[in-house]
Amino acid sequence: MINKKWKVGLLGAGYISEAHAKALKANDNVELCAICDLSIARAEKAAKTFAIPQVFSSLQALLESDVDVVHVLLPPDAHYATTRQILESGRHVFLEKPMGVNAEECQQLVELADQKQVKLGVNHNFLFLPAYEKLRLQARDGTLGKLDQVTINWLYAFGLIKFGPFDNWILREPQNLFLELGPHLVAFLLDLVGPLDYVATDIFKPIDLPGGARTYRRWHVHGRCIDTGIDLNLSVLPGFADRSITVRGHAATAKCDFDRDIYCRDEPSGAGVHFDNLLTTETVAFQYAKTGVINFVRAINGKLKKQPSADPYFETIHLSVTSFYSGLAGELDSRLDGRFGLQVIQTCERIIHQAHFEAPIASGQIWTVLPALQKPTVLVIGGTGFIGKYLVQALIKKGLGVRVITRSKNAGQIALAGLPVELAQGDPADASFLDSALEGIDVVYHLAKTDGKNWQDYYTQDVLVTKNIAERALAHGVKRFVYTGTIDSYYSADANEVITGDTPLDPNIESRNLYARSKATCEALLTELHTNQSLPLVIFRPGIVIGKGCPPAHWGVGMFESETRVQLWGDGKNKLPLVLVEDVAEALAMALDAPAIEGQTFLLTDQPMLSAQDYVDIVSKELGTKLRAEPTPIWKLYLSDAIKEFAKNAIKHPNSRTSSYRDWDSRSHRARYDSSKTMVVLGWKPVGDRELMVQRGIIDAVQAFMQ
Repeated sequence: MINKKWKVGLLGAGYISEAHAKALKANDNVELCAICDLSIARAEKAAKTFAIPQVFSSLQALLESDVDVVHVLLPPDAHYATTRQILESGRHVFLEKPMGVNAEECQQLVELADQKQVKLGVNHNFLFLPAYEKLRLQARDGTLGKLDQVTINWLYAFGLIKFGPFDNWILREPQNLFLELGPHLVAFLLDLVGPLDYVATDIFKPIDLPGGARTYRRWHVHGRCIDTGIDLNLSVLPGFADRSITVRGHAATAKCDFDRDIYCRDEPSGAGVHFDNLLTTETVAFQYAKTGVINFVRAINGKLKKQPSADPYFETIHLSVTSFYSGLAGELDSRLDGRFGLQVIQTCERIIHQAHFEAPIASGQIWTVLPALQKPTVLVIGGTGFIGKYLVQALIKKGLGVRVITRSKNAGQIALAGLPVELAQGDPADASFLDSALEGIDVVYHLAKTDGKNWQDYYTQDVLVTKNIAERALAHGVKRFVYTGTIDSYYSADANEVITGDTPLDPNIESRNLYARSKATCEALLTELHTNQSLPLVIFRPGIVIGKGCPPAHWGVGMFESETRVQLWGDGKNKLPLVLVEDVAEALAMALDAPAIEGQTFLLTDQPMLSAQDYVDIVSKELGTKLRAEPTPIWKLYLSDAIKEFAKNAIKHPNSRTSSYRDWDSRSHRARYDSSKTMVVLGWKPVGDRELMVQRGIIDAVQAFMQ
C-alpha cells in the first residue's frame, strides 16, 4: 500500500487547478488521470496543457472512472454537496480551503469520511511554507520562549471588490469575505497556539457593491488563548502588501513574511548595552539578506528545472499536496486532517458571530436590467466591459433596442442594472448560440477581448472567436459590423510620424506583443471578409482610454509594478494619445447609422494634452500618495525582458517568446495621433479640454477607485 500510485481527478478547472496539476505532476506516487468541469471547453484546455487523458463535464461521470482521489477545486458553496458525493463513492478527497460555509456541514463530512474509512484532507497550504515551518519549529521547541503575543496580518488588496464579478460567492454576503480569506489567518492561529478562550471582532470600512451586497474591507480580531494575546488583521484595501506573522516570545521576537517566504528571529546579542543594538541589527539584516539570496537562487533553479520552487505560492501547494499523499496510506499531517479544517471553520464562525453587520444603504434597489426599449436590433459583444457599458448607455440614449452577450447572466444583470437591455447568456465561440443571439439584429458591435499566456491562447480565444462572430453575422445579413481594434497595433515610436485612421498597422506585427498582434490579426481577417464577402465592416482604434471605471495604474501610461511605482515608457514627457471613455462610446454609437462608412477605419484619440509624467503627478495629488515614477530608457526595458525571455527559451517554457525592442519602443507613443478624419466624417467632438480631461478622465476615476 505504501508504494501505491494514486489515480487522481481534479474537480474544477479554474485558476487554482494549475497549481494542483503542477503539484501532482511533480509527485512520483500519483497519476493525474482526469479533470472535470461544467465547462467542457475549460476542462479540455486544462487537459491539453497538463496531458490529462480523461475529461468529464459531470461529477457522476468522473466517479464512474477509476480515480482513487478527487481534488475539489470549486467555489466554497459547492464544497459540501460535491465532497459528500465523492466520499459516499468511497474515494479520498483533498479539499481546497475553506472546508465549507458552516461548521455543521463540515462536521458531517468528517463523520462521513470516518464511516467510509477514507481520508478527507483540507488544503491550508501556507502552513507548509518553509519560512512558516521555521517559525512553527522554534515556537514549539522553546527557541522563542513562552509566547506572549501573536499578530497575523493579511493586508492585501482584493481585486474582486473593484472589478467584480460582483455575483461571486465571496461578495454575496458580508461574512463570506472572512470565510474565504480568514481561514489562512485562523489556520496559523490554531496551529501555533490552539483554540481561543476569548474573541472580539471589529469590522469597518464597509462598501456597498453593485448587486446590492455590502462587504467590510477591514476586520480586526482580538483574542486570547490562555495567556497569549492574539490579533488578526485583515484588510483588502489598496495599499502596500503585508502578509505576515509576528510572534513575541519570552526569549525572542520572530517574523514570518509568508508573502515572500522570509523568516527572521530577533533576540538579544548578549554583548552588553553598548553593542547590542548594533549586533542585533546586523544579525537581523544578515538573516534577511541570506534568505533573500537563497530564495532568489531557489526561484531561478525552479524556473530552469520547471519546479514549483519557482514561485512561493505554487511551492506551498506542492508541499501541501506532497504531504497529503505521503500520509494517505497511513496518518495525515494534523494540518491537513479534516478535523483541523473543521476547527478552522468553527473558529471563523465564532469570529463572524461577534461582528455587527449593517444592511446596505441601497438594499432595496433591484439589481436587474429592465426590458429593452424595443425589439433588439443592435447586438453588443463585450457590453459589460469598461468601454462596453458606456456604449450600451449611448445606444439606449438613441432609443434603440439593445441585446448584450454575457457569459454570466447574473454578472450582466449587475453590470447593466437599471438599463433597458436584453441579456443573452452564452459563449461567442458557439455558432448555434450566436445564431440565436443574432435573431433580428441589424448592427453588431464586437468589443470583446481576451487575455492569454501565449499566441495559441490568443488565436483560439480571440482570432477564431472573431472569425466565428463575423461568419455568423454574414449568414444573418447584418447591415453593419463594428469592430474595436487598438492603437497598440501601430508602430508609434517615430516622433516625426503622424498616425491617422488610414495609417497601416505595424508591418512587423509578428514581433509585437500578443494583444497587439491578436487585434491586428482580427482586423486582417475581418477586412478580408469585407473584401471577399462584403462584410459591412467598420473599424475603430481607440487610444489610451481613461475615465470612471478605469484603474489609476494604467499600463498605457507606464509599467505599473504596483499601484504606487511605475516605470514610464521612455522619458514620459511626450503627450499621450488619451481619450475619454464617454467620447469613445459616443463615436461608436455614431457609427450605427453614419452613411457609406463601410470598409473604413477611424482613430479615436483626443488632442494631445497630457504626458505620462503629467498623469502620474495628477494621480499622486489626488491619492495623497506620491507615485514613484521612473523615466526608463527603452533599452533598459528591452534588456530586462530579453534576459527573462532568453531564460524561458533555454528551458523551453511553453509561454516563451522572442523579446522585441520594436515592441517596447512603440509603447512610448512618440508619434503624433490625428483623429480629424473621425471628426469630419462622423461629426465626432471629443472633449478637447485639458481641465475636463483631467477631471473626468483622471480625478473622477481615482475617486471612484478609492471608494
